[in-house]
Amino acid sequence: MVISDLVTDRQLDQIDTEQWCSCIDGALTEEKYIESIKKAGFQDVSILDKRAYMEGEKVNGRKISSLVIKAIK
Repeated sequence: MVISDLVTDRQLDQIDTEQWCSCIDGALTEEKYIESIKKAGFQDVSILDKRAYMEGEKVNGRKISSLVIKAIK
């Protein structure tokens, strides 16, 4: 599979519902996202592309990135 999604550099303790709806507060860390894919039985997980979601900006003190991930099952 190839999937594109948002990840964050750290999890939040408190969730903002508006940010959750825009996929910001629900974003996992890169490590947790990859771990979840592997737990689902996928192998050979690799990052094809990683870009800043909003260049130079942080949301609630977190850096948000867009990842493109490839994995095989």
